[in-house]
Amino acid sequence: MIARRKVGSVVALGVAPHSLKISPRSMRIVEITRDRFPEWRRMREELYGRLDADFHEAEMELIFSSAQAAGFVGIAESGGVVAMLELSLRNFVDGCLGGPVGYLEGIYVIPEQRKRGYGRKLVEFAAQWFRSKGCRDMAADAELPNIVAQDFLSRAGFAETYRIVEYKKSLGGAPRKEA
Repeated sequence: MIARRKVGSVVALGVAPHSLKISPRSMRIVEITRDRFPEWRRMREELYGRLDADFHEAEMELIFSSAQAAGFVGIAESGGVVAMLELSLRNFVDGCLGGPVGYLEGIYVIPEQRKRGYGRKLVEFAAQWFRSKGCRDMAADAELPNIVAQDFLSRAGFAETYRIVEYKKSLGGAPRKEA
């Protein structure tokens, strides 16, 4: 299992790079490559501010190399990276029957580019990507005090399923590698 946080667990799917041109303002969505790590890291630090640098680095490597999810960046017409999207395929998600379930692990648009339709287009891209992987549902989460994220998800068509607090207990030792 991949490292988890309330915002979601993040892993990466080793598939051919995807690219989708979208409007109203043009933005290409492309799968993350190593040369995009600095921009991706900057946006992750904004979105997941409480995580330490070592956790970011370890999770980014998992995203980049795992076979269960994918990370994408949104590139504006100017060539600048303006958004990121982290997706995963999960076997089980509360409120969804059957799997795989597409999970929107993280979505971020830089503040100066918000309210331009990029977030909605990222969700549309995620839905298209999940359908191509055989998913019939997609899910996401938001921390309880993050009303902005909850409102965004509601406007994007997600229905609230549960309100919970998650816990974990370390079992010690190094994590086993999946075969």
